[in-house]
Amino acid sequence: MSNRPILGVLGGSFNPPHIGHVLLPTYVLSRGLAQRVLVAPCFVHPFAKHLTDFDTRLAMTQRAMSIHGSAVEVSTIERDIAGHHNGPSYTIDMLDALAKRYPRWSPRPIMGTDITAKGELKKWRGYERLMRDYPPIVVPRAGYAERSMCALPEVSSTDIRRWVAAIKRGSQDEKMRERLAAAVPKPVLEMLLRSRKQRPEVWLVGSGHVATHAHTWLAGNGYQTRYVAARELLRGHPTSPDIRPDAVWLLCRDGDLPRVSTGVTRMLGRRDRSTVPVLHAAGAIVAASAQGLKNLRDDGHPVATLHPICSLRKECTPGMLANACFGIEGDPVAKQFALSLVGNQPWLDLQGFDAEQRLAYHGACALAANHLAVLWGRAAQVLEGQGHAPDTVNEALRVLLTSSLRNLINLGIPDGVTGPISRGDHAAAGKHMEALPEPTATLYRVLSLQLTDFVRKPAT
Repeated sequence: MSNRPILGVLGGSFNPPHIGHVLLPTYVLSRGLAQRVLVAPCFVHPFAKHLTDFDTRLAMTQRAMSIHGSAVEVSTIERDIAGHHNGPSYTIDMLDALAKRYPRWSPRPIMGTDITAKGELKKWRGYERLMRDYPPIVVPRAGYAERSMCALPEVSSTDIRRWVAAIKRGSQDEKMRERLAAAVPKPVLEMLLRSRKQRPEVWLVGSGHVATHAHTWLAGNGYQTRYVAARELLRGHPTSPDIRPDAVWLLCRDGDLPRVSTGVTRMLGRRDRSTVPVLHAAGAIVAASAQGLKNLRDDGHPVATLHPICSLRKECTPGMLANACFGIEGDPVAKQFALSLVGNQPWLDLQGFDAEQRLAYHGACALAANHLAVLWGRAAQVLEGQGHAPDTVNEALRVLLTSSLRNLINLGIPDGVTGPISRGDHAAAGKHMEALPEPTATLYRVLSLQLTDFVRKPAT
């Protein structure tokens, strides 16, 4: 066994996710069996079980697991693997992929004693190598372990699907409703009971990782989505579905917005444009400007900005937008639709901002999101230059930056700031500057002067 921290991997169909699934990471983490848990809905079931579509199960799982915070990550790893080959998902393939994606962690699958007791595990592909390289974390399950050892409730996904179907058919069985409410997390239950006809449809123009994050967020909030390739719109030959969307959200590159918006006009054709708001996600661009969606607005479409204030990458947890703030402005109809998507999440009102104000807004977001890398990089150069191992340096800085950010989030400025400047010990800061090499010393000096202004407390 390696000395690396353990990443518990909870795979399954999650069709749908239920209370037992939600409590399982709590059990594993609280017992110290893993330091983090990654939840991976399967893309294609290896035993050919019929499943609800992956995107819906992913959105439900993300909503169910959101109470755990950063200790539990819901991953698209199974879909990522399926993108390289067709066919079912195998646990050994997923674990190999996770070992490459998270080299500082030791992935180990989480499974119940029902699998080990019945001998099912020996049927799995790569069984011997799985046991050698990724020894499972085994959790006692009722009926397959001593009763006193079984801490988790037994919940049946089959029963849940049967109850949901009966209620949608009009059943008034209150006992059934009570059982369903006790078995399924509330946000998942809301999704299960919502009729497909009640789910508005948003077309997402773009097929990159931002569109994937947007889909997960919208699906979790009860919306249907349809992907439209931006390149088709740029080529001037868009494929237009027969149905009318409730809105279109452009997630293409900022510089392509004018040409893509022209393609959207062609795609929508003669539909009732006053009821099809079009949004874009560019933080620096006013929706109705020539750099934005002026073409669409001139053609009669209400337009707006819906800018996620969130750092998104394909490796990030797909549900990050559920906790994001947004920047919003635009025509009344389109702005109102953007606000309906955001719901109770926080948002910044950009209404009336001119081009320069929008650039300043976006610049402030970029400053906070991107420039931590400079601090990490310069600090790492100094420490590695002293002969410390890069892996150890990165781990030290990861904990340092994470704890510092947590202090700022919880306590704000100035209470969340630590170090010599916060204590007024400018002599210590001066010695740091003398000891540091350039250009790190200059960076330290500039930031210390700025920090002094932020932490200076008024005299009492």
